[in-house]
Amino acid sequence: MAPQQKSKTSSHRSEKEIDALLKRLHSGCRFILFEDVKKNDISNILRNAAQPDEVHSELGRALAHSYIESLDDALGERIILSLCCGEDIESNSSNSHHQTSKTNYASAANAFFSYLAEYVLANNNGEDSNDSTAQEKRYQIRSKWLQWCVRCEELISPADDGSSANSNGGGRSVLISCLKNYSSICVGNSSSGGCDMVYRSLKSSTSRKYWIRSIASALELAITTSGGGLEESNVLFQDFHSLFEACTLQARGKIQFHDLLAHNEESRLILNESLRICTMNLHNDRSVCQFTIKMIEYLAVSLASYLDQLVYASTNPHESVAVLELSYEWLRGLSDLIRSASAKELDEDNTKSLTKAIDAIIVAILPQLSSSTSSFMVAFEMTSICATIASAINTLGQYSTFTTAKSAAAMRLGTLALSLESDREIKGVCDLLLGVFSCFTDDAALVDNDVTFVGGILYALGCLRLSSRPNCAKKALMMKKVGEKLIKRIPTIIASSISSSSSGEEKSERLHLIDLLASLKSEPPSTNYQHLIEVISEAISDSDQTNLHSWRRRPLALEDQCSGLLVGLAFLHMSVMSPILTEHGYQRTLAFLTSFLECYPRAASRVLPSVLDTVRMSSQQSPPLPQILSTSFAFIASKPILSDPHSAHLAWTYLSPLTNDGVPSATRASIIRILPQMCLNNKKLFRRIRDVIGKSMVSTDPMVRIAATATLSDMAKLDLLRDVEGIVSWIQGRLNDEESTVTRFALSALRYLVQNEELDFDLVVRVLEKRLGTDLGVVDDFLGWDILALESLVELLSEGGLEEDDDDESHDEEDEEEGGPAPTAKTVKAVTLLIELALNISSEERYDFSTQSRILSKIYQSLANYSALILGLDPESIRTCADLTSIPEDLRGDWERYVELKTIVQSGMSLVTRMEDDTKNDDSGSTTAEFSINLVAMMQLLLSFEEVTFGSFVFRKGSSSSKGKNEGAQQHRVSKAVISALPEISAIRSMYESDESVSARVAAYFYALGVEDDNDPIPQTSALLAEMTECISYFAPPADPPSYAMQVFSITNAMSAVFRSIQNADENCREELFETAVDQLEEWATEFSEYGYIALSALALATDDSPQLYSGISRVQNIILDGSGMFETEDVKLLCTCMVAARLSQTTDARVVDLLDSVEKSIERHNGQSCFGGYLGLAIFVQSVARKIRSHGSDPSEDWCREQARRCICILVKSLNNCTLTDDESILELASCIETGKSSDTLPLPSELTAKDGAAQKLIGVIIALSHCFPALAGVSADLLKSVVAVIDKLPWGSGKGFATHAAYKTLIDAGMYSMDDLSGAIANTVARVQGFDSDCIDLLDPLFSLASLCRLSSGKVKEELDLVNETATRILNTSSRMSSKGKTMAVFTCCASIGELPGVTSFVPNVYSSVKKDQVSNVVAMMEETLLNGEVECTHASALALGVLCAMRNSSQTTQQHKREKKSDRKNVDVNSIIQGKGGTVMEFVLHQVAKAHSDILVQHSGTKRATKQLCIIFEALEAVALPGSFSRVVETTLHSSAVGGTELTNSSLKILFSQIESGRRRIGFDGRGFLDMSTRLTKLPAEDLSKLIGAAGAQQMMTAMPNLLFQLPTSAGEEVAKCLWGISRDLSPKNQMVMTEFFVGMNTIFASAGKESNDKSKLSTSPALLRALQNFVASGLFDEFCKVAAQSSKIDASSSSYATSIAAYLECLDMISASTITTDTMGIQSDVAYNNVLVMASCASFSSKQTRRVETWIARQNVRGDPSNLRMLLLSSLAVAPQARNDIEMKESIANLFDIMLVAGTNNTLCIELIAAKIAYWWDSRYMNEMSAATHPIQRVTTMSSFLISSNLCFEVQSLPNKEISAIFDLFVTDLPAKLALLCQTWKISDDISNRATRLCKDATDKKKACLQKIIQLLDGGGE
Repeated sequence: MAPQQKSKTSSHRSEKEIDALLKRLHSGCRFILFEDVKKNDISNILRNAAQPDEVHSELGRALAHSYIESLDDALGERIILSLCCGEDIESNSSNSHHQTSKTNYASAANAFFSYLAEYVLANNNGEDSNDSTAQEKRYQIRSKWLQWCVRCEELISPADDGSSANSNGGGRSVLISCLKNYSSICVGNSSSGGCDMVYRSLKSSTSRKYWIRSIASALELAITTSGGGLEESNVLFQDFHSLFEACTLQARGKIQFHDLLAHNEESRLILNESLRICTMNLHNDRSVCQFTIKMIEYLAVSLASYLDQLVYASTNPHESVAVLELSYEWLRGLSDLIRSASAKELDEDNTKSLTKAIDAIIVAILPQLSSSTSSFMVAFEMTSICATIASAINTLGQYSTFTTAKSAAAMRLGTLALSLESDREIKGVCDLLLGVFSCFTDDAALVDNDVTFVGGILYALGCLRLSSRPNCAKKALMMKKVGEKLIKRIPTIIASSISSSSSGEEKSERLHLIDLLASLKSEPPSTNYQHLIEVISEAISDSDQTNLHSWRRRPLALEDQCSGLLVGLAFLHMSVMSPILTEHGYQRTLAFLTSFLECYPRAASRVLPSVLDTVRMSSQQSPPLPQILSTSFAFIASKPILSDPHSAHLAWTYLSPLTNDGVPSATRASIIRILPQMCLNNKKLFRRIRDVIGKSMVSTDPMVRIAATATLSDMAKLDLLRDVEGIVSWIQGRLNDEESTVTRFALSALRYLVQNEELDFDLVVRVLEKRLGTDLGVVDDFLGWDILALESLVELLSEGGLEEDDDDESHDEEDEEEGGPAPTAKTVKAVTLLIELALNISSEERYDFSTQSRILSKIYQSLANYSALILGLDPESIRTCADLTSIPEDLRGDWERYVELKTIVQSGMSLVTRMEDDTKNDDSGSTTAEFSINLVAMMQLLLSFEEVTFGSFVFRKGSSSSKGKNEGAQQHRVSKAVISALPEISAIRSMYESDESVSARVAAYFYALGVEDDNDPIPQTSALLAEMTECISYFAPPADPPSYAMQVFSITNAMSAVFRSIQNADENCREELFETAVDQLEEWATEFSEYGYIALSALALATDDSPQLYSGISRVQNIILDGSGMFETEDVKLLCTCMVAARLSQTTDARVVDLLDSVEKSIERHNGQSCFGGYLGLAIFVQSVARKIRSHGSDPSEDWCREQARRCICILVKSLNNCTLTDDESILELASCIETGKSSDTLPLPSELTAKDGAAQKLIGVIIALSHCFPALAGVSADLLKSVVAVIDKLPWGSGKGFATHAAYKTLIDAGMYSMDDLSGAIANTVARVQGFDSDCIDLLDPLFSLASLCRLSSGKVKEELDLVNETATRILNTSSRMSSKGKTMAVFTCCASIGELPGVTSFVPNVYSSVKKDQVSNVVAMMEETLLNGEVECTHASALALGVLCAMRNSSQTTQQHKREKKSDRKNVDVNSIIQGKGGTVMEFVLHQVAKAHSDILVQHSGTKRATKQLCIIFEALEAVALPGSFSRVVETTLHSSAVGGTELTNSSLKILFSQIESGRRRIGFDGRGFLDMSTRLTKLPAEDLSKLIGAAGAQQMMTAMPNLLFQLPTSAGEEVAKCLWGISRDLSPKNQMVMTEFFVGMNTIFASAGKESNDKSKLSTSPALLRALQNFVASGLFDEFCKVAAQSSKIDASSSSYATSIAAYLECLDMISASTITTDTMGIQSDVAYNNVLVMASCASFSSKQTRRVETWIARQNVRGDPSNLRMLLLSSLAVAPQARNDIEMKESIANLFDIMLVAGTNNTLCIELIAAKIAYWWDSRYMNEMSAATHPIQRVTTMSSFLISSNLCFEVQSLPNKEISAIFDLFVTDLPAKLALLCQTWKISDDISNRATRLCKDATDKKKACLQKIIQLLDGGGE
């Protein structure tokens, strides 16, 4: 309501009244001038004078009344001026007698302001409530009063020029009256201006203090007079609360430095007034008023805020101490209030307020104040405070309302208890803990999921304080009891560690590392919980590491060390006692503690009590936990525990009593066994340990003696024994112990003492011989020893050596003449004994096989420990003897020693075979592994000796051998010109289509269908079968054997093509295709022709051993074997039966014998008739089993194959005998010798043979079949082969022996039985025979055919002979010739035989001779075509068949497609003996022979494949020691590609020997290792998927490791290509095995490092500069994008658990090495644009430059996080990667400022700027670059979230297996700790104002957590704030 306009008259009257009143005031009234009064009369005058106050009070009230009437501002100003300054200050009156006393002015002023206050407050009492004018006046007075307060202070304050204020008036008394009366208006009056406004307006500290007192008095009066209701209390609290905030919590940065002391005094004043008022109220009332409760809660919360001023005060220690001192007074008074309030009657709301205050004290205040002495020179006694709070907690009883009852509070209080020194203070903290957390023991209480952590913390504290603080024992026992109950409790309700009912503020306060662990523990997948513990462990131990980012942690502050210790101990007790944590493992916790103690060893003494308690707890559990017991004992003996003297003393004090008599033997022995480790980790314990061992070695308990002797042996092994003279006597006393185990360890101790040169070997041996009564020269003395003692003796015998050097010159000269020092006498005896033991041990019946293996293994180990010289091997002597047939006497000893060692090695390989067969013992695996290792060492020793002795002559070229089913295939390329002259496939098709009913043309077409055209793809299976089906019904071979054989083999040739087509199909449909083919062929057999059965059998025989085809093969076998009645002819039946038997022989099937029996009986039944199908089938069978037969085989399956081959050949030889006329039984005797394998040297042979009548065709069939068996017979016995050939040679020409001469001479020449001269003689004789026959004689064709085939074997010039063949054949085929049709048919075949081998006649595969010319082929083809058109019928048939065979010879072309296929098939047909052999009589010869044998078994699967695999692994490992010829790579390659390899062991062995041979520095003389280099290069070019199937990811890792050796030996272009191939492999296989990529970069770094070495450095490996530059460019930029994409995949939560941390680290090392060269970072891939698919690697590479760091940070900060969760995850991980990349303070400051600027543009809510800043600050805070340790140990940091325990150099990759929620939670911890850390750093960097300004601008638009974070930052930077 607007005030009424005063009339000028009224105003003028009021002015006059006021003037009069002021003049009266200035006149002094009853003024007494004391200066004129005598001194003695003063008291009388004062006694008789009236009080002047009443007069001046009346004046004051009159002034107030007049002012109320006028309310003129000028009058008010004049009154205030007069009261403060007396008379008008413009008056120059100097008459002091008229000046008024200040007291009078004070009285007037007091009355004036009192009257006004009463007038204003009358409204509160309801007076004039309806008078609007009065209301307006009161409002006017209230609004002016604050100005009067300020004006009064101005008037009494000194002027700016330093002059004093006018002092004639009341001065300060007026101000006091003004403030005092205004306080009565402000308190309890919501319409007043506010107590805080007056405080902020006053300038003088004195004025502010009086204002505080006035408000306190008014508040006290208001509380007394008010009813204590809720509304009145709220009003009063709000009034005082605003003043308290303005006074105490104002921003410290806004206070001038010279005002800080006054500010501190004012804060202390208002605090004391607050405490006084609340205390008074609590003492006066039975119940607690609402104001007091609110003040208690507010004081607790505001104290926590007040402590934030420590951040701003951190640069001034005195200021910080002032804050801490006031905080202590504050806390002490607050705790007293809480105790008093808790004793009152409280309702629920009051209890909640009180518990909130207690929460704030426990969580935020106590940790900061209790340990402040570590930062400032100030100490506080907290015992009484803790006791007071604990008492209040126990009194309240409302435990469920304590939000503090969580593991985070337990952790902070526990850390506080560990950091305190005073027993009283520790007891106080323990009382707090018990008071807060005892509520969890109530089963009815709500159990949160961190109850286990709370129990672990309490129990750990109990263990710690129980052992170190006797005065705290009672409290410690209580804590252990409560903790144990909490740990063992299974929660009934699992909730998140942050209650869903909590407010957002409570959630942020409770965010803590322990809360995160608790939430993870409650989740079903416990792996996240375990992984987070590992991350913490890694972070703690990261101080000594230089990992991915060259980031290292600074040491943790003392409080943080206590926290880490408490975390570890809590985990320890939880892992033992918690029923829900048993799966997390005790081992993991001990690993965590080990990491912690390695960094902070002084904490070991605190860890030990908990470990010992876990031992006690585990032993009490039912059943006991022996693993925990043993692990605990081992941990107690570990270095982290024993490196600290105090901890070592505690450990010994605990363990030593357990070694005394009376302790259970098992326990005593267990403790004794860990003594060596204790001594190793703390050598000061040696004498104590020695005494324990000495006492235990004479114990009557065998177990104790064994343990003591074993311990002594271990100490000798570790070289821990000192003063061994006395100890040796203990050992001697135990040599004859009744327990063999004791003797074993005694001998072992002697061995280690000799090894460490504490004892002399010869002396020890002499003592042993004396003590044991034995002689090393008598092997029988030791064969009866116990196995354990004998093993130790063998190990001891390995420690011999050479004679020591003598200073005598004569001895030196002798040594030089003899080649150096000689072995000692006892060493020679020891070696001899070892060899004799090895030779005799196998024959000892007292030892079983396992025992023999163990002893021999030790013998091999001991012998391998010696050099060749000590073993008695002299290179010169062995080299001499190796080439002699008779050993000289003087060298016999050396040669015999060499032979003995070779025999030992051979016996070892035999034992390996037996070991693989022995599966009885469970430990056979470990025994075999140890045996293999020692055997390999022995073999390597001997092989290396032979390499030195013989050089390259230790190898010799391999001998020729059979090539299995591809026998006769030429290994050289046939020219394209020759191939082009052969008939085309289309020509054969046209020929067939012209007359489809002719069997010969059908066969020719079958041959053509089997040809692979290089220009056309392999035809599909269905198409092939469709074409064959059309013509199979016309298939009917003639009776003559050559034609029959050639037509039958057309089917086998076609079936090979069918199988190739199946192989070429997709792998998933091969089985279906095979079954379809079987169905089709079965239909042939049943509906068209019985030759369909031949097709079925041929398909089964052509099929490989793929498991997916087994069912189809079995089906074919069953069709043939079960359908014997379906065959029309016996020939077809026998042929199919033999082919099935050949297939079954591959697995040594027992049915083979029965099938051969049936074939033999059938042939015998047809004695006078030809059974060429049976003969041909036997030849096929023999060729099949011949592939498994070697010249020197002892494998059972090999013997079986050899036996069946001999049997089949025997059947054929008997058939030969049945076809001839002879006078003796010599051929049958020869057959008997073949069957039994006996020699035929003395066997008489027939002088002449003649074919029986009617047996000509049969004889030819037998001879053809036998010729196919010659290679196999040569493998059995070359002598027997020679005898068979001699028998056939006795046959006359025309009998068909010409079909056998080619095979006979070829095989005998390969076997070395015939020479080329013999071949030349045979050709000459055959020429004479041809020339001697009449041109029309049919017998002419036999030698003519022989001549044609023999000429192609000769390496000489045979043109004339071939011309003779062609002329003769042409003459015979001439139409004018009188030769019979049969003769002309043979002439056609002879012409064909001059071009290549005829399938079924001279070989099984059509093949062109390498020596044939194009014109020869053209002439023959033209002749065949002419005969086809114009010849006789039979000749046309033969010509058609010959043309088909010639067409099939096109497959001998090794063009690109064919060459690849043949090379692939050759992998299964490599004969090691034909590749390489060892020098005769050497170990190398034996080893390579074993390679050949095992290699063959690997390629052909049978029961011995597993055994052969093991043998080959051992041999390959042994051969790694020597340089091998490159040809051996074929053996390695075929082994690697073999489908018989059932595991990775052989693959790894093959790769190891391969890569060992390409190592740089391999010395090869006489041969090179190019083959290994080529093979390695071929492997690198395989597709990654194929390579993975072949060698696996582990094998690829080996390949990357060998990459430097490979690239160093390649030219530039090839090396660059191989490097790119290797990168592609590592890229594609890294998801399976991330180490593949790591090894690639490590290998590249090796290359770059080697290139940077000095030229005179021997380790430098040379490579071409061009290749080096190419590799550097490729690594720096070429592969960068691909690497980024691969690494980005690992950030996905569903990616493989293995991260790319090591790969990125290795890549960074490469880039660092490259950047040091000519390539700069500007040309590297890291300069690419940042994107989501490369930001992770970009962030990791930011260490190269600050520019790169800023670029990545800027990109991350600008990304919007709304959307794809995977993008958010990538940004978080990349933030962790770039966070450690700060190098100095300047870079950090610029980075933080830049990120704040980005937030100003991009915003805060949708970006990760805050998170990125938090991560960077977290890393900087804990890095070694953090130099401001005073800030790092500041009390404000004692209430962090423990986020420092997550900071590790590889955190980005360690958390990749965690879900997004947990990663975000980790960032939340960083953000929560950000404000305090950032504020402290900004204070140090002096950028507080800049950051505060930016944060203030950002805070306006921020929301939720980010807004709270920014507000906290602003508050801390400004030094506080409301």
